[in-house]
Amino acid sequence: MDCEMPIMNGFEATRLIRMEEEQYGGVHVPIIALTAHAMPEQTSKVYDAGMDFHLTKPLEEKKMLEVILSIVNE
Repeated sequence: MDCEMPIMNGFEATRLIRMEEEQYGGVHVPIIALTAHAMPEQTSKVYDAGMDFHLTKPLEEKKMLEVILSIVNE
């Protein structure tokens, strides 16, 4: 999820996705935040919005693969 998307940012999109999940009986869509901001406040904002993971730009391939594998292995 790109946190800085135009029109609807990633935080609002995540909140809407989480609301939709409730209508489908506990379905959970993993959401990975992608942002250029690495400050602790931004990390808190990501998790408060309901995102599951936080990756920063420039994207590190190893971290991205670790996150994807953790989702797949759940």
